[in-house]
Amino acid sequence: MVIAGCGGGSGGGGSGGPTTAAAPTNLSYPTPPPLLVGAPAPTLMPTVAGTVTSYSVSPPLPSGLQLDGTKGVISGTPTIVTPVATYTITASNGGGSTAFGLSLSVDASPTVHLTATATGANGEALSYQWRTTDGHLTNVNGAMADWVLPPGPGLHFAYVLVSNGRGGYTQRRVRVNTDTIGNPAVIPPATNLNAPKTASLQGDFYRSFVTWGDYYPTPDILVYLQDNSSVKRYPASAMVTTSLRGEFVIPGVPPLINYTAWCSVDGGTTYNTCTDGNVYNGFPPPPLSSVAVTDYGVSGGTSYPSIVGSFALQDSNPCGTVNEFFGVTATATATLVDSSGNKLVGPARVDEFGYYALPSIWPNAFEGKAATVSLQCENAAPVTVAIGSLNATGETWLGSATLMGSSAPTVSAISATYDGSPIGTFLPPTSGLVSDSYPRADQFLRVKGLDTRVGACLYYQAIGAVASCDAAGNPSGAISFEDWKRAVKIGTYASGASEYTATYINKVDVNLTRNHHSITYGPSQTAAYKCNHLGPPTLNSTQSDIDMAIDNAVNGKNLEACGAIDVTPGANGQESVTRFLIFGPSGELLLSVNLDGRQEKFVPGTCVACHGGDHYAGKFPEDGTGLADVGGHFLPYDVGNFEFHSSSSATLTKCAQEEAIYRLNQIVLNANPTNAETELIAGWYPTNNGSQCPSVVHALDESYVPTSWQGQSAVAVSFYQNVQARSCRYCHVALVEGYNYDHYQNITPGGPAYRSGSPDAAVGITTCDLGGVYQIVRSHSMPNSLVT
Repeated sequence: MVIAGCGGGSGGGGSGGPTTAAAPTNLSYPTPPPLLVGAPAPTLMPTVAGTVTSYSVSPPLPSGLQLDGTKGVISGTPTIVTPVATYTITASNGGGSTAFGLSLSVDASPTVHLTATATGANGEALSYQWRTTDGHLTNVNGAMADWVLPPGPGLHFAYVLVSNGRGGYTQRRVRVNTDTIGNPAVIPPATNLNAPKTASLQGDFYRSFVTWGDYYPTPDILVYLQDNSSVKRYPASAMVTTSLRGEFVIPGVPPLINYTAWCSVDGGTTYNTCTDGNVYNGFPPPPLSSVAVTDYGVSGGTSYPSIVGSFALQDSNPCGTVNEFFGVTATATATLVDSSGNKLVGPARVDEFGYYALPSIWPNAFEGKAATVSLQCENAAPVTVAIGSLNATGETWLGSATLMGSSAPTVSAISATYDGSPIGTFLPPTSGLVSDSYPRADQFLRVKGLDTRVGACLYYQAIGAVASCDAAGNPSGAISFEDWKRAVKIGTYASGASEYTATYINKVDVNLTRNHHSITYGPSQTAAYKCNHLGPPTLNSTQSDIDMAIDNAVNGKNLEACGAIDVTPGANGQESVTRFLIFGPSGELLLSVNLDGRQEKFVPGTCVACHGGDHYAGKFPEDGTGLADVGGHFLPYDVGNFEFHSSSSATLTKCAQEEAIYRLNQIVLNANPTNAETELIAGWYPTNNGSQCPSVVHALDESYVPTSWQGQSAVAVSFYQNVQARSCRYCHVALVEGYNYDHYQNITPGGPAYRSGSPDAAVGITTCDLGGVYQIVRSHSMPNSLVT
């Protein structure tokens, strides 16, 4: 129990002599819930009237907490259990002081002991790294760690990343359910959700990639664009560098202009054009006004002859890993060497999928000298590949090289115990899905968003949800779920508007049970959240399993995370912004979430993967230049993709919720929808749709076919109803027009907005084509999904 204190002031005065500042008055602090051993305390900021030169406290704060003597901020991590006591904090200046009695206590935290069981393919020593979605790790010692859980019931996840030092990496996770251990929930001190920091972007993001030869995405190439008319450069003075998948993003590029891309492989000493013709910022004809996010520019294929090949471990996995959640990026390198062993070019990083590409000729630097390529994978001995004869005008393919004796470690189990009893569920990776065979399967369906911990924190700072971020991306002054609800006036804070709810299983997306809430006070003040609970055990579960999953969600069990979205005016009344936030079961603001079982994904990418993102170009900037407005959208509620409770006595059946879902869809129309969403919702609710629920006034027409598809062949209509409507439409209507497949011309070769898979086209969408190295770099642009 925590007891609030009271404050007072004192000061002295007199006549004559120098003027003395008035003593400060009305000192106060927010009242925190009981603190937990090993869990960082909420930052407590003082409120005081007048000038303060110093702060002091008596008796000393509980072990692990500190008082900033200048600012009065209390922070830290308690280390021992401490009974409730009052701590008198005094704020002083030359004129006197004021005091406040703050009551604090520290309780024991529920702590889980984690142990990973892993083996190397060849008995080699292994290294371990641990991360958790919430709570805090202590006593990390190789394959073991202690995990201090956050307060309250719910599902929590711990991850281990195991490596062998020779390019092999394996990540696994364990789930802990605190619904039954009596871990009480607490409400943290209130923190304000601030208005988002909006600013107008001059131009938009240009996102493309560089390849050597025809198809191989190349990392670490320096790139800039040049306006063919004005010769103006973007960026103005610096260059951008391609990622491990060969991608680059340039902000502030005006649309509807012809550009040439210039590339350097020698660190900026020499630049040469790397564009097959002109880069046109705005594709397809007629040009788009924005080229962010889902709109790639022309592929940057170089005209220079190249030496290419692939390099993999014995188990066919690429050397290394790209793991934003752990902050680990490791890959092999390739170095071009002459016959005497002298380095000509490199070391150059092998791309994320195990391919390397090196120039065989770079303006008169080493023509005719290349003899071998040396491939290095972490601490393993290098692998040497002889070149033989060079193709002087094109690509020299060296084939596939293998690092024998190195494979990814096997993690067979992760145990989690609480008070000596098992509490964890080991979660092996998904299996049986088509995408399992895709390179980097853990990253499938998330490459539209490659956000990092730092970028995620800075996004939250931009939208007003955290006060600051440290260099590692850890936030300070973060809001809680309760703070967000209070700010947007939803739930118990609703006033003057009706809130609508629906609960169902989103079977075609991530097979989770979702409890949706939404409210609107007008076009620039609309909010919604969905709390994700465990779904049925399989994708084809029985109705009784579906009913049980929904019952558990209604009773607050098995909660993974809640996603929140709102449309709100920007700072100083600027244009409204759509914000995305994720909260853990304890109400803590989370930087990432793993809803598809494959990998933790950071905001905002994990949200705009499905919610659009017209001004998001694959990664929120880590340099502080990111904008709050990523151009996301609310999503429509498509009952054809949902499973509902079966009980006729329940209020959770499909027919019982149709009217509420209609109201939820009307709220979507009040939240800056895309044209595709507006058309779809209008088509779902004709005047008389012959509903399966005759007593319902507004029931969604699941047989709806858009006008542009009507009159097409029977096969085309069947494709729309059974593929597009069931597996694609839910997210694609929130994307830019070229990805709106409710318009038949956008999916038809030769149509005005068709996204071709040709290397010469601006956008390689081909979402159903997982073949070919060229497509690997771009076929990940689909949303988080277990089914697709």
